[in-house]
Amino acid sequence: MEALVYKSSNQSYLLKFKLIFLPNILRIFFLLLAFQVTYGWAHEDRAYSHDESIGVNFPDWMEAVPNERCLKDISMPGTHDTMALHGGDIVQTQSMKLGTQLLSGVRVVDIRCRRVDDSFTIHHGQVYQHANFNDVLLAITQFLQQHPSETVLMRVGEASDVDPQSTVDFVTIFNSYVNDPNYSNFFWRGSDFRVILNDVRGKIVLLRDFKGGDFGLVYSSSLFNIQDHWKLTTNADLYDKWTQVKQQLVDASSNSSFDRPFFINYLSGSTGSFPYFVASGHSSPSTSAPRLATGRTTPGWKDSYPDFPRVDCWGTLCTIAYEGTNILTRDYIIKNYPSYVGIIMADFPGAGLMEQIISTNFR
Repeated sequence: MEALVYKSSNQSYLLKFKLIFLPNILRIFFLLLAFQVTYGWAHEDRAYSHDESIGVNFPDWMEAVPNERCLKDISMPGTHDTMALHGGDIVQTQSMKLGTQLLSGVRVVDIRCRRVDDSFTIHHGQVYQHANFNDVLLAITQFLQQHPSETVLMRVGEASDVDPQSTVDFVTIFNSYVNDPNYSNFFWRGSDFRVILNDVRGKIVLLRDFKGGDFGLVYSSSLFNIQDHWKLTTNADLYDKWTQVKQQLVDASSNSSFDRPFFINYLSGSTGSFPYFVASGHSSPSTSAPRLATGRTTPGWKDSYPDFPRVDCWGTLCTIAYEGTNILTRDYIIKNYPSYVGIIMADFPGAGLMEQIISTNFR
């Protein structure tokens, strides 16, 4: 057994090959594959974008959804940690500003607030995102004024891993915002999880991820079936993350009961992997960066990672590359043609992913 260690700027990859029994020509070929682990395959896919715009606009797509359809029965694109545009690759989860996300079709946003005196600042962990809660509300309400057929679901919770700088409780600060005359009329004040779209057009529907409050839908409750398997120890955990996403897609599309909850499916992951890698499988954040190789090849590992792509094939000898959850989810929708996938919360969503999620509502 021989081993080759390839070090990239992100981490080390140990590629093991049983070379001792191979002809010299195959030994050379395997070594070339190993050195291509981050540089071999430029890969641009419309399901993933690290750009400030994805080049498509779906500002009024809900206009074509029937008025009487329950909100919980609508498939919607969403963004995880919606405002996390700053902090580098470990922290950043989005590249489009909030207004651009909404115009591109996003209808579910994920807002993490830190208490500072009597106001909210927006954080991802320890990193301030150069925005406050009034910036979020201003962007959403301006969008709804211009596009009254739409609704925006807004998960609001307290930022983790950062201490508050206030003695005022969370719900008191929140109420000061929602009772502001500039914003108050835009909030749906109900709590019925079977609410129909016509009752919330032009409104913000609160997904309340904090204690207290007297309206909105309680996020941590039986109203929601949530897949949020976010902690990856290493890049090698990406396939396990995908299996969680895939199972949630299956569960959502196979549940057609009247009492079906909101299905929420987070494509995102971090900790031992960068958010952009989980979304794209790429070696760097760029929209057109090459994929990373898993270090496995066919036919030796032909049954490994069956949904990951086989690339740079030479006969039956192929490299197994990583694939991001954005691309895999888009491909699943195209292949299986479901009429419902629920809420899909993504990092760095591209036009292809957005299009496919929205399209499930019109089948």
